[in-house]
Amino acid sequence: MIGPSGKIGSMTASPGLARRFLLAAATTIAVSMGLLAMAISQRIEASMMRTATEEGARFTEVFLGPLAQDLAISRSLSPESMKKLDDLLAGKSGERMILVKIWLPDATLVYSTNKETIGGRFPSHHIAAAVEGKATGEFDYLQDVENAAEKLLHTPLVEIYAPLFRTGTQEVIAVGEVYTDGRTLAADLASIRFTSAGIVGAVTAPMMLILFLMVRGASNLVNGYQSTLIQNVVEAKYLAAQNDRLRRLADDARLEAADSNENLLARIGQDLHDGPIQLVSLLMLKVTDPTATRGGSAHDPAIEPLTRRILTELRNISTGLVLPELEGLTPNETIRLAVQNHEEATGTTVSSQIGDLPADLARPVTICLYRIVQEGLNNAFHHGKAIGQRVEVWAEAQSIAIVVSDSGPGVVDSRRESSRSRTGLGIAGLRNRVEALKGTFELISQRGIGTQIRAKLPATFTVN
Repeated sequence: MIGPSGKIGSMTASPGLARRFLLAAATTIAVSMGLLAMAISQRIEASMMRTATEEGARFTEVFLGPLAQDLAISRSLSPESMKKLDDLLAGKSGERMILVKIWLPDATLVYSTNKETIGGRFPSHHIAAAVEGKATGEFDYLQDVENAAEKLLHTPLVEIYAPLFRTGTQEVIAVGEVYTDGRTLAADLASIRFTSAGIVGAVTAPMMLILFLMVRGASNLVNGYQSTLIQNVVEAKYLAAQNDRLRRLADDARLEAADSNENLLARIGQDLHDGPIQLVSLLMLKVTDPTATRGGSAHDPAIEPLTRRILTELRNISTGLVLPELEGLTPNETIRLAVQNHEEATGTTVSSQIGDLPADLARPVTICLYRIVQEGLNNAFHHGKAIGQRVEVWAEAQSIAIVVSDSGPGVVDSRRESSRSRTGLGIAGLRNRVEALKGTFELISQRGIGTQIRAKLPATFTVN
């Protein structure tokens, strides 16, 4: 089988469909699941920080609240209260707390593990929130100014701000700030983040695998269909090329058959002229020779008319079969010759309008034009009484149009088309001749109006 030509041969299935889908899906799902894992870990972190804040608020209320009651009537703690706070942090409670600070509502530091910063004022939104009765908490790496001395610890701390109330009331007299070791909480949060990412990854991987397998199967199916389609296109092009070649061969065969038919008719006409016609002519000479009766016997008077009739019929038949010499004539000259021969044979006048025709028409097409004029005018003479005989021929884009008409009484006889004429094979033979050349043929006859023979022959129908 011949291969495809042109762009068909370059068509290939796309092998990267599954790979591109996997990349896009992996990116999309990874980002989506990463955001999901981040959101989950943040929610868990917020929940754990809230728990730690509540625990720190209870510690400050239980341990720092009673020692900060001096601040209800004073802006500083008494030495006894500060000593108790120092002793408290030096004991077992100090193991959990890294720093402890007590603030006045105006953000003035009245107690701190670091004595150097006492008396300073360091406003913050955490202190403002605690003054309003809200406890807050967050991770802190001691970046604030008042924590400069403790910054070298480089330890994640949980910083908690809680309100300190006057005993028995809801009046905030101070704000307690507690820093606890946050390494355990940070490790727990890191573990939670890792676990969340692992769970999300464990859920995502099978999803991506299933989607990849589905897309790869679909891609293989599409590739298979595409390959089959390409193969079908190749076969269709091959068959189309074969059909075109066979069509050209059939066209050539029709032209050759038409040419052979003309040659056969010419040989038959020549044989009739050279054989039977010559013999009958000789018979006529003998019958009409006066010396033929010297023996005393008179010839039959009916022989001579009968012989003349036979001779006339044979000559008519041979005249119709034998074409005049058309070799070297253009299509225009061929049609004019057919009109001239008809006028000379019948003694009638034919009106003709012949346009400029292509000079390179195939010989069967030119002969067919001659036959149409010959048969049409003969038809007009015998059936149309030679009234208004007319021949019109013109060239169109891809065809030659010809009309042979008369203005006679018209013929409405259904046997007309199948009957043979005196000089040809009749309308049926003419129709077959035209259609063999892939042309169109039409006979229009109306009583009292006349008869038209219309035909169109392809102008580009040439032998390859």
